[in-house]
Amino acid sequence: MNTTPTMLWTGTSTNSKTGNVPQGYVGATKEECLDSCEGCPMLKKCYHHNGTPRMAHAAMQRAFIKSGPERYSLRSAIAKSVRTARYVRGAVGGDPNVFSRDTVAGWIQDIRRAGMEGLLLYTHFWDSKGSHLQGLAMASVESMDDADRAIDAGWRAAVVLPFKGADSKHQRVKDLPVWDGGAFHPDAPKDFVTPKGRRIVVCPAQRPELRKDCNTCGLCDPTKHAGVQAIGFLQH
Repeated sequence: MNTTPTMLWTGTSTNSKTGNVPQGYVGATKEECLDSCEGCPMLKKCYHHNGTPRMAHAAMQRAFIKSGPERYSLRSAIAKSVRTARYVRGAVGGDPNVFSRDTVAGWIQDIRRAGMEGLLLYTHFWDSKGSHLQGLAMASVESMDDADRAIDAGWRAAVVLPFKGADSKHQRVKDLPVWDGGAFHPDAPKDFVTPKGRRIVVCPAQRPELRKDCNTCGLCDPTKHAGVQAIGFLQH
């Protein structure tokens, strides 16, 4: 295992949910990326490791080996970003637990020095090997009970909801009910609440009426919006 992990940064993105923002991918090699996710219960089902994003990441890794570190540095990504970019999305693939707190804090500092708002970052390992990133990353959790546990521990939580979005077409979610804010289906709640009574805000980028993306929303900025303790993500 490489003891010095690398984040490969790109300046732009075609992802409609994030918006056209710089994005980071954990690992200059396939092994480095997999090592960052070791122990994750979702690893075998992970879309990044088993879907088309893996191909894009692999192409970046090959180019990194040929051209050197500057091509995929954060500095280079920020320089190549569009003027409307306000945020940077970190660890699109892989988990940021492998980076030190000082490293992540340094990224945020560099991003803000460039005139941008901040870094959107999530870790599945908030209660173990990623605990040092509290306050710099969101706790990525799989249940509402775990959302309460993370919040009790001082984190802001990003929780997967037991519903899918209206535009979800993947086979793995075909049996899930569609969430529409309770407008048409009485079984779909207007709001989600954790067992301890904390309101979960459904990701604005997954609500077409709000016309938001990560770049214009920023609700997942771990350093801001302390009043919003949990953000829910519809499955897709």
